[in-house]
Amino acid sequence: MFVVTSKQMYAAECNAVKRGISFPQLMENAGQACAKIIKKHFCISKENPRNVLIICGKGKNGGDGFVIARKMWEYGCDVTVMLACGEPKARDAVDMFSLVESAGINIVRYNNNLTVLKPHLEKAEIIVEAVFGTGFTGSLDHSLSVLAQAVNAAKAPVVAIDVPAGADCDSATVQGTVFKADMTIAISAYKPIHIMKPCSKYCGKLVVADIGITTDDIKNIDSVTCFTLGTQEVKSMLPKRKPVSNKGTYGHALCVCGSMRMTGAAYLAVGGALRCGAGLVTAAFPQSAYPAIAPKLTEPLLLPLESNFEGTFAFSAMAGVIEASSRATAVLAGCGLGFNKDTTLLVTNLIKEIKKPMIIDADGINALSTNIDILKEAEAPIIITPHPGEMSRLCGKSIPEILANPISIAYDFAKKYGITVVLKGANTVVCDGKTDGIYVNATGNSGLARGGSGDLLAGMAVSFLAQGMKPFDAAMCAVYLHGLCADEVAKNTSMRGMLPSDVLNYLPELFSKFE
Repeated sequence: MFVVTSKQMYAAECNAVKRGISFPQLMENAGQACAKIIKKHFCISKENPRNVLIICGKGKNGGDGFVIARKMWEYGCDVTVMLACGEPKARDAVDMFSLVESAGINIVRYNNNLTVLKPHLEKAEIIVEAVFGTGFTGSLDHSLSVLAQAVNAAKAPVVAIDVPAGADCDSATVQGTVFKADMTIAISAYKPIHIMKPCSKYCGKLVVADIGITTDDIKNIDSVTCFTLGTQEVKSMLPKRKPVSNKGTYGHALCVCGSMRMTGAAYLAVGGALRCGAGLVTAAFPQSAYPAIAPKLTEPLLLPLESNFEGTFAFSAMAGVIEASSRATAVLAGCGLGFNKDTTLLVTNLIKEIKKPMIIDADGINALSTNIDILKEAEAPIIITPHPGEMSRLCGKSIPEILANPISIAYDFAKKYGITVVLKGANTVVCDGKTDGIYVNATGNSGLARGGSGDLLAGMAVSFLAQGMKPFDAAMCAVYLHGLCADEVAKNTSMRGMLPSDVLNYLPELFSKFE
């Protein structure tokens, strides 16, 4: 599903108009589509009409609301239209309002008068909020804040049309009061507010209304669009398990991970690679960490290599890693590696020498930050998986800058260096600077805000990469499933007490829903 900004949505609408659909027709389509969704969701019929309060602004979003009012009236509902901001001003909205008046539908004017509002809120069985659309910025004025508070306190479920009023569509922020929706009907495509945490919670359940804007209308806009994935889309992307196959069928992942101080990183990364279906996994780790790491790993091949006095890989381990990589189909380096001269030299030389698709994570990224231009010498596809702190060291921007603009920063970096970037966060961003679109993830929860979660994610990604998926697709699927698995674990246990190993151990059950 596309995720577009307000300007991108308008550009897509203009493309549709060029094809022959008028703006008034798009408004009519939007209102009719929303009305059908509401009718289906609330089981409305002539035999089961509902009392519906539709709160409309004076712009195009209000125009959508007027069409919804007319359709709900045609369905047999008792409909009241409340003008929240005065008379409609947008030309198309004025025309749609005249049709509401002609039908004899009850119309009331709010005029900052709670006495007028109260009986309609008490009587309403469904409240439709169509006050502002995608163009709203800033905060609600006092009058609308009072209205929003009253609606939020009402017993009836609230359906927001496109964007809950009070929310900034593009920045996905809320300043002050917002109309809280139980369901939001997104017009044609998701907007950032619909999926970006934490303000996405104000949208409630999401449903997309098809109003006649095509995929090509969105693809043909000038700027790069974002998108998100659902379970069915991810299911179609995953490597299939063949009835007649063997371990060689599903790739060989080499995980260069772990150290004396971070043995768990190797366990989680290797476990993620195994649980996501790689046929063979080799765990390469420092010899000095063997007593701590080896007992935890029963399924993979073990490759202990030279270690230094700090308990990390010695640079001399590189020959063993290079030799092992010749038998692998994908390589992961960095989880729990430690950051010193030996590991820095090891990672930078592996980037130059390894000929297989490679993921750089954690301390591998710290090593990379000392010589970022080494990426231009890579002979195979590279995926990096930084959190905002690591991204800051890579690109020289502050963490607040990165948190404020994760999509553009990840995209620019990926395009500059020709790699796939997985910028981790509440909404992880995946991009490669060349694919038509930027993936923004909507799964996951704060239970993943714990050391080891990134190691598991990296192991999952290298597994998909080893099985032959393209780097961008492998990264997207790993991110989506990592978050989805955490969501399932949180339902069964808690976010506070959830550990990365809980997510790892739940993966087999999660995958049962994908087969």
